[in-house]
Amino acid sequence: MVYREGKITKVDSPDTYCRMGNQKGSEESTVVLADYKTDPDAELERPERIALIDTSNSTVNLVELGTSYSFRSLGRGLHGEALVLGTDGSLHVIDPASGAVTASIPVIDEWEEPVEWQQPRPTLAVQGHTAYVTDPGSSSIHAVDLESGDVIESAELPHVPNELTGAGD
Repeated sequence: MVYREGKITKVDSPDTYCRMGNQKGSEESTVVLADYKTDPDAELERPERIALIDTSNSTVNLVELGTSYSFRSLGRGLHGEALVLGTDGSLHVIDPASGAVTASIPVIDEWEEPVEWQQPRPTLAVQGHTAYVTDPGSSSIHAVDLESGDVIESAELPHVPNELTGAGD
């Protein structure tokens, strides 16, 4: 659904059934990044496509990542770029306008989404030009400079990380 100029418009789905429940927007883009699930009966679906919903023209562009991800894998960069932490351990940078994957930055080892949604899994949070990625498998956190594509710092944590967020100025 898109709300614009006092009206709510339904965006047509490319598939008969889809769920785009986890979404990340950006003030720098009219495109919203969303997960994309198509199996109505799945207890746990591990999608390999994401949706880019253009709110200016109510269209959906599907992007094949070649790797799955979880609901805690989505983020947006400072310039509006779409970010997805894949189960291949890489942070995938996507141009929201074209849907092109412009970079895949290796950050952690391959991982698998746990069946129970409350269980720890790698998580992505973005602050400015830095993406933070947790790794429950090694109880660590990694900082990725989105401008250079480099992992600029890593640290071990005293406990297994489960969720991650941040606040800025």
